[in-house]
Amino acid sequence: MTDYIHHDPDRTCYSVTEDELNNIVEKAQPLWRDVCIASLFFGLPTFINAIAETTKQNAPEFTWSLLLNYIFGILGLVLAIIFGIAWKRSHKSTKDLVDKIKAKPKIELNPSTSNVGALDEVKKEIEELKNKPATWG
Repeated sequence: MTDYIHHDPDRTCYSVTEDELNNIVEKAQPLWRDVCIASLFFGLPTFINAIAETTKQNAPEFTWSLLLNYIFGILGLVLAIIFGIAWKRSHKSTKDLVDKIKAKPKIELNPSTSNVGALDEVKKEIEELKNKPATWG
């Protein structure tokens, strides 16, 4: 059985090296990672500061600095978790895409047997057949 490649003349295929694919994985969506780290570095110290301020108090009392430290600390940690999950998902989807590209079958192109210009001839023949009236028998 002969294997055939079906060519779509409207489709453009690009050649990509393995190093270029690895660069895509490394550089894909670093924004999520950066925001996750920034949120963590903002939320963790303010939450620790709120806990330290709470433990210093003999009797529980309300202060604005304590309230703001808790709010910004918890908000920063929650955002760090959300952006961390988004970072992991985007990294995984990019990695899966690159693995899918790498798993495509390799096609050997032999310039002596492949006639790329033949596609134009086939298109002309199809156009000529479209313009001819149908004949029976």
